[in-house]
Amino acid sequence: MHGYDMAVLSFSKPDDTDWAGFVVWADTQTPVRKSDITSKYLGPDTTVTLPLMPDTEYFITYAAYDAFGTDLLNEATIRIHTLSVESKLLPILNEKLEGVAALNVQTSTAFAKLANSYGLRTDRKVQKAVEKLYTDIDNGTLVSGKMLELESKLDDFDAVFNLYQETQAGVDFAQSQQLLTMGAKFETFDGDVSRIVEAALVEERKVYVDADSALTLRLDQQASRIDDNEAQFNDQIETLVDADGALAKRITDQSAVWQSDISGAITAAMQTVNETIADENEALSKRIDTLSAQIGDGEDDNGWESALEEVKEAYAAADKTNADNILTLSSRLNDQGGVTLEQKLSTYGSAIDGFGGQYTLRIDNQGRVGGFGLYTDASQNFEFAVNADRFAIGHPGGTEMIFEAVAGQIRMKQAIIGRATIDGAQINDLSVNTLKIAGNAITANQVMTFTDVLCPAGGSVDFAVTPFMTIGDGITPGNGTITITYTRDATVGYDASCEVRLLVDTGAGYEELEVKTVGITTDNGNTYSRTTEVIQAQVTGTQVRAIARMTSGTFLPRSVSRIQYARDIMMVLAGAKK
Repeated sequence: MHGYDMAVLSFSKPDDTDWAGFVVWADTQTPVRKSDITSKYLGPDTTVTLPLMPDTEYFITYAAYDAFGTDLLNEATIRIHTLSVESKLLPILNEKLEGVAALNVQTSTAFAKLANSYGLRTDRKVQKAVEKLYTDIDNGTLVSGKMLELESKLDDFDAVFNLYQETQAGVDFAQSQQLLTMGAKFETFDGDVSRIVEAALVEERKVYVDADSALTLRLDQQASRIDDNEAQFNDQIETLVDADGALAKRITDQSAVWQSDISGAITAAMQTVNETIADENEALSKRIDTLSAQIGDGEDDNGWESALEEVKEAYAAADKTNADNILTLSSRLNDQGGVTLEQKLSTYGSAIDGFGGQYTLRIDNQGRVGGFGLYTDASQNFEFAVNADRFAIGHPGGTEMIFEAVAGQIRMKQAIIGRATIDGAQINDLSVNTLKIAGNAITANQVMTFTDVLCPAGGSVDFAVTPFMTIGDGITPGNGTITITYTRDATVGYDASCEVRLLVDTGAGYEELEVKTVGITTDNGNTYSRTTEVIQAQVTGTQVRAIARMTSGTFLPRSVSRIQYARDIMMVLAGAKK
């Protein structure tokens, strides 16, 4: 296995009694060059970690050797590509999504195709039955046809049936076509206001050929309406073969529209587009399914809409191929934003880029995006990424999460870890079966306490004196913090003050690192004081000792040199060896 800056090799120990170890080389070219630079390991370990560069292709040659040396080896070579430090998926998971818009529904054209078939409004009674067979020559084109027109009308009710069939043959083409229209309508007028109830059915057929192409067309339409309330279904099929390629296409859509006095137009619609294309160089199969529901026109507060779109595509060419499936769902209110969810699956193969695949699930909630995904490319590396405020794992029936990633932290209730490398840790309660510490050193706080000390008036006293203490491992210079806390008790005399100095020695003699003036001064000159004080300094080295010194004097305005005590004295060295 490998990461972005290393690879781990696991070997099985041979049965040979004279086996001595394994030898490993890693190079960016093949055959692998044998040199001090490419030599990565020589020894008896069965698990070897190789330090490598990120996002780099390596060829790793390895072999077992015996007591006779590494001159004659039975070598094997593997190829890996280390991971890039930058995530392949995270930029994708942060991309904003384009929502799916509701389908744009128009009045069915079937009504317009029947408009001229109905009788005049002034005609109260109509009965018509006309059938005609005809032949014609139109600019050298032979035409044969059949026409059937039927109508029955009584007052405001009218029904029509029309069938037109025709064949044509010319010097460079031939075609056959048919048009069937059926309609029934009830229409009344109250002044300039009309009320219309209508149903329409239209079927169109056409086949056509010339010397270089062949075409079929089929269109079926059904529509019903009462005034502006309408339902319709349309199905269009086409096949075409010409000098450029072959095409088969079908578009099916249906919709229902209801006009509400309160909410405006209420619309439900769906559409399916199927398409297959093949030519000399490529092949494409594609399907798009769209569903939408909408209330209002988006200009008022009730303009809610939701839409779903699924795109499926398979493509192949001479040097590449891909398959994609994209499912997108959107819900929104007017222009006030909304939420979009996208699930995308894709695979590809390319003579240049190799093979790869990707799966992502993303949600865009008013411009803020989260999700997760799985990715692989020609390197055969895999990446799984989660982009979320909280990533959690539970178990069936459980009431708490056993694993969480939240606010930049990993939280686990319990873990069993085979091997861990930790740069820094804070452990509240530690139980260890076997402890192995480099240099037998543990870095921890060292604490000392001291007895109470009297500082005479106008005098000095060292109230905390430590021996040398080790910082870190005692070999390599480390950083430490000395903190001395104490209670300054000036309840014997009024308005006392003092100076407190912290002196430290890291091996070159004492030096003063911190001075503080403490005490009290008042206008009446008769106030006692008792305060908790802290003096602190940073040190660097392998060892350190410290002295805290108190000097009584007149260090504040109107203060007096008085007797005072240092009590409750404690020293803490953070970074000491114990």
